[in-house]
Amino acid sequence: MTETLLNYDAWAHEQVKGHALNLNEEQFHRDLGDGVGNLVGKLKHLLWAEEVWMRRVKGDSPDASLSVPDFGNPMALYEHWDASRNGHFARLRSEIQAHPGKVISYQTTRGESFEQPLWQIVMHVVNHGTFHRGQVSSMIRRLTGNPVPLDMILFHRSRATAA
Repeated sequence: MTETLLNYDAWAHEQVKGHALNLNEEQFHRDLGDGVGNLVGKLKHLLWAEEVWMRRVKGDSPDASLSVPDFGNPMALYEHWDASRNGHFARLRSEIQAHPGKVISYQTTRGESFEQPLWQIVMHVVNHGTFHRGQVSSMIRRLTGNPVPLDMILFHRSRATAA
């Protein structure tokens, strides 16, 4: 089940990426109002959260000062993100397969200490990504008129078609 969720997450990441790369710099940075912010901000949050969790899995507990570089366009963001993401998610897959019951000790960005089974962290990372990719899809719809189709059933259909 965890492997399927990681596969879905990778597929959904690519779906959003495909749409985001078609945006121009103005669309990428446009404040959409209503407290939504801009697309680059939402994507940077996802990148930041993945980095925080991956560092926790590796035994580090970064604080809130961990930063993500500024990106002028979608291509620059995804070049950076994909380089780190591929390694991070390969490590997650390897860790969960080798040590399915592994418990991770970490501190939140506020300094609170917790322990969680790795599988729960993987589930959280995927769920967090799903939530924010839904927001990104809505933002892209506002910018272009076309949302990013992210339903899990579409992921399963795409795998069945590819097989």
